[in-house]
Formats: sequence, C-alpha cells, structure tokens
Amino acid sequence: LRLEDQHGVFLLKGRASTFKTSHTGGTVEGDSVRNETKPPKQPFFLLRHGQSAQFNVIFKPTLAQRLEGKISLLVGDICLTLTELVGEGHKDEFTLDGLKEDTQERNAKSSLRKDIIDAVRVNHMDFGHCPVGKRCRRTFTVTNHTLTQVMRFEWEADAPFQFSPKVGHLHPGCAKGITVILKADVPATFRRHLVKCKVTKINFELPRRKVLDWDDQMCIVTWKDTTWKNPAARWPKREKVVEPVLEPAHTVVEESSQEVEVYLSAVVAYTQFKLSTTMVEFKDTLPFQTKTATFRLFNTGKVALEYSWEEAADSEAVKKPYSTDLTR
Repeated sequence: LRLEDQHGVFLLKGRASTFKTSHTGGTVEGDSVRNETKPPKQPFFLLRHGQSAQFNVIFKPTLAQRLEGKISLLVGDICLTLTELVGEGHKDEFTLDGLKEDTQERNAKSSLRKDIIDAVRVNHMDFGHCPVGKRCRRTFTVTNHTLTQVMRFEWEADAPFQFSPKVGHLHPGCAKGITVILKADVPATFRRHLVKCKVTKINFELPRRKVLDWDDQMCIVTWKDTTWKNPAARWPKREKVVEPVLEPAHTVVEESSQEVEVYLSAVVAYTQFKLSTTMVEFKDTLPFQTKTATFRLFNTGKVALEYSWEEAADSEAVKKPYSTDLTR
C-alpha cells in the first residue's frame, strides 16, 4: 500500500494485530516484485498472498483548509487507487464537541455528487427511538478556544426540543456541557431537524476577573421568614426562595456574530407489547407445595419497553373446598 499525501497531514498506521509489512523503498525481501526503473520514494506496505491487515488512517492538519490524499495499491508497475482521503482542517474559535457524523446524509450527498467528496461534518445528534411522553436526554460540549475573548451563546430551539442551558457565557479557554431534552406527546419522526446557535463576542462592563461564569440555569437559593407563625413554635416559619442569577452587564463586539448549526434526529413512538396468554392457570396444588407456570412478554414496538408487575387492588384469592380423605 502507498499513501499519497502532498502536505504530510495523513498517516497510515497498521493496527496492533497487523503483520509488519512496512518498507521504505528499495529491495523487498521474498517474492515481491521490484520496480528497477521507478523505485518507490515513499513508504509502502507489502501484503503477501493469503495475508490480511487492518490500518488506521490518521488526519493531523497544520492549516485551516481542505486537504486530500490517496491510498493506492502498488502491484508491479501498476498503481491502483483504492481509497480517496478528504479532511478539512479548521481553526474555529467556538466548537461543538461530542457530536457524531450523519452517515446517511454523507452517503446521500456522495451518490448525487460522485465527482466531489466532502469532508465529514460532525454536527449531528441522533436520539434514536424514544417513547411518547418520556424525556430523552443527550449531551455535548461547547468550547471557547480564544485566549482573551468572552463568548455568549444562545440556542434558537423550539418544542419539543429543549436546550439547557439555552443562554450562557464562555470565558476564554473554557468549555460547558449542553443537555438536549426531547419530550413529545404524540408520535413523530425528526430527520435532521435544524437548530441554530447564535454566538457573539462580548465585553463586560466590569473587569473580567471580577465577573463569574454565567448561564440561565444558575440560581440563588435563600430562606426568608414569613408572617405566618405556628403557635407552638418559637420562631416564624421560613420558606425557600429560588431566584435566577441575572446576566452580567456586557456589550456585544461589532461584527462578531456567527451561527453554529446542529442537526437532531429522533423517532418518537408508542410502546407496544404482546403477551403469550391472558390467563395463567395453575394445576391443583397441595398445601405447602409449589408449582410454576411460564408465559412470555414480547416487545412488538420500535422503542424500549419499561414495565413492572403489581397485584391488582381488587384481586383476591378464590377459595375452593378440597377433600381431606386419604387416597387408597
């Protein structure tokens, strides 16, 4: 195998279980074919008859640009291209971490534009199958990669998706976890539901070292005395008061606004099940003996089935007379 990479950003590395077949060019031992006129200048891999190997392809860009490479198979004087490599280096100041790529969308684009290969965008969150009326949660992280600038983010999400926190600040070099909650009361299918996040750079009115981190989920809990007093108590009753923390005063840096996109997919459906029988009937059992009956519960729906057993409140044992005569 030969790796063609003009910028030196791709690395082809054999996995731990791979037989060592790496060469740097020149003479190859054994039954390999040597090309006298065009010796390979780059490292290549030799795979002998009957052998199989696995490789990791590593992408480590040094520039913020689209980069391409190829993995070719060298057989004598013939060089066959096996795989095309595409990567895109980025130097974003605000990034989303912990999301996955949408393989279905990538395959659809590839089938329509066979002459163009796009770098994979990792901005997709798949909830999978969720039951109707139940909260499903997924998490990811947002990061501020700047050294001196504070950023403010705000998610433009609508029902049934909820982002928490929805609005917040990110200090330089800091990250914050974002929880996405999905709760739908009716069956629905979401395929690449677009949610945008507005990101701006801000300056605080106070020195930054005096301003703490903030988001809309932060609150202050205090206990206050009430006017009501129990005659038997020595002190008045106290009640818990929860107040949201106000957003620190700030100004938005001009022409610093940008939008970040996240795509959400989910299938919301009712739970469905089937029992192999609706009546479990035990044979006559003598006192202090035990008999066991078996039935099966099938999940016939698309979502996970959570269940528990409890005895009906109006159920009671039916007493039947039995004979005390000994058998002969």
